[in-house]
Amino acid sequence: MKPLFRIFLLFLCFNYVRGQEKKDYSEIEVKYKYTFVQDTLDKLSTINEPMVLLTNGKKSIYYSENYKAAVDGFGKKLEDAMKTGNIVDPGSLPKSKVKHNVYKDENKTYISNYLGRNYYTYESPDKLDWQIDNKSTSTIGGYKCNKAVVSAGGKNFIAWFTYDIPISDGPYKFRGLPGLILKINEVNNYIGFELISINKTSLPIEQKKGLIVSKDQFITKRKEYMNDPYQGKINNPEYRKMIEDNKRKYNNSLE
Repeated sequence: MKPLFRIFLLFLCFNYVRGQEKKDYSEIEVKYKYTFVQDTLDKLSTINEPMVLLTNGKKSIYYSENYKAAVDGFGKKLEDAMKTGNIVDPGSLPKSKVKHNVYKDENKTYISNYLGRNYYTYESPDKLDWQIDNKSTSTIGGYKCNKAVVSAGGKNFIAWFTYDIPISDGPYKFRGLPGLILKINEVNNYIGFELISINKTSLPIEQKKGLIVSKDQFITKRKEYMNDPYQGKINNPEYRKMIEDNKRKYNNSLE
């Protein structure tokens, strides 16, 4: 092997190793029960779904446990079908009503979500100005927690965080406290996140980006989608009535 080529090969190997080292991994996996009231006039419209936060205190990814299991399971079924020739049956896969995910780095928070088949990502503009109340305490999951309040996205939230886990993170876009958030609720209890479990893990923290838009652009696209999910392909009285009914039913949003 020529010396120059040997040096080049070593350079490629060094950069490959450096690339591997730069990959981010979690220190803990936190699972939350996510509660969301779709229709604020009907508590029976409540969604409950297990969510996962993988975090190392500097970067994190938050997503639906059921959605990831469904995607991974479908991929496995598709791989098996290609080998065996069998038909892919997604019926046995976990069901998920939550398709958003949140990626945080040290400075920014990115929220990604589906509107129909389209997948969008926007940077959250919210600046979380927490007010900590160290006189109010509670025990959650065996951890002593302190109270904090914040306004975000036009809503007011009450959070409980623990100094015992000095990781400044939490579910969805919530972070910035001197400890991990174990529980947080919108003041009317239309939105809530509560601890299920905490475990030490070393899993990759990876962001799946969609089409980059601003938050305002996403909200505009969401309104357009709600006004006409089939984008002009259907337009009859029954369809219009369904849309108006859905607007009344689904009157709550995270953003």
